[in-house]
Amino acid sequence: MFFGWRMVALAFLTNFISVGFVFYSYGVFFKALADDFGGSRFGVALGLTCTNLMTALLSPVVGVWLDRGAIKKVMALGATMMGLAFVVASSITALWQFYLVFGLMMGVGVCLLGGLPSSTLIANWFVERRGAALGIATIGVSLSGAFMPPIGTALIAEFGWRTTFLIYAAVAWLVVVPAILRWVVTRPEDVGRTPYGVVLVDNATSREPPTPTARELLGNRNFWIIAMVVALNFCTMGAVLTHSVPHATDLGFSPADAAWVLSTMAICGAVGKPVFGMITDRVDKRFACLIATMLQLGGVALLLDAYTYSALLTASGVFGLGMGGVVPLHGALIGSVFGRQAFGRVMGMMSPVMMPVTMIGVPFAGYVYDTTGSYEPAFTLLMGAYVLAMALLTQLRIPEVEPGTELDLGDALPAE
Repeated sequence: MFFGWRMVALAFLTNFISVGFVFYSYGVFFKALADDFGGSRFGVALGLTCTNLMTALLSPVVGVWLDRGAIKKVMALGATMMGLAFVVASSITALWQFYLVFGLMMGVGVCLLGGLPSSTLIANWFVERRGAALGIATIGVSLSGAFMPPIGTALIAEFGWRTTFLIYAAVAWLVVVPAILRWVVTRPEDVGRTPYGVVLVDNATSREPPTPTARELLGNRNFWIIAMVVALNFCTMGAVLTHSVPHATDLGFSPADAAWVLSTMAICGAVGKPVFGMITDRVDKRFACLIATMLQLGGVALLLDAYTYSALLTASGVFGLGMGGVVPLHGALIGSVFGRQAFGRVMGMMSPVMMPVTMIGVPFAGYVYDTTGSYEPAFTLLMGAYVLAMALLTQLRIPEVEPGTELDLGDALPAE
């Protein structure tokens, strides 16, 4: 078996923890935190926004570290920071302390452990079948979403949200950190291997392009198109995921039933990730991204008209299927346009560029709810983000050959 699949398994685990424990679990803590601190839904939503803000600001620096070969150290430090953030968060006594912990400590941890390092790790190991590898690794995000809302709800009901934070910290320290230190290998070249899909060539040199500078990236048309397409998807996706549990309880469903609405999105997202990953390895990546975006748009439209539990679950399933495709497609698009040598830098640079768009969805939906008493106006307006993303996709230009994969002619030997 190709050694790189071990990196996929490790990325699966880190995605499960970094996104699932923070992002997917946030909804089940939502009302408990608001009740304890007397804050509005807009106020509590700011905690997640603070996390995303810190992650985006750190990403360009982290991306450079990753391309220089520091993936193992970065990921281990990220898991350690996440555990520490959960411990500190368990003892907060005011809402401003929550913002501080999640904005500084948790934001750093998520950035160092989350999608940026795991996607860079996989991009280093795969050229062919990269979409499938990214899709499989990001199933960890969706499965965490499937399991953590009901588990988190049960833990909070039994022990309270403070003790639940401590349980999350123990998992980060006792499971994730040792796994990273034991298994992560930054590049296949470090252990005498080659990336999947790259051949060894006698007496040849690779045509590796120079790593683009920040100025060159900011002047690159494709860079901006990919960043905005993904950011617009994440903007509405974040709002729907974070507010789906409160929305369901507002419709009269129990907290346990509402948690399964979020879980349905996550389960279908788990299906969508490998499906779209394999699709993007076989068809035009722009077309695959278009379909994923259209499914999310349809899911939100159905959600607005869902008043029975079965209709709510159906809408969640359609949305989740499209949502699942966006994360692997993000990495696949970057790799195809910019190559694996600059993958970390490019993805890291995109985070602050995307931040003004991605960060507004969650607090905007909370603000609209506090103002109108309904999520319908917010969800309706946010559907326009998907329409704009689809229009931008038509302007993306993908090179016929991925940068850094061309070799001078010679006697080709198959990679393992």
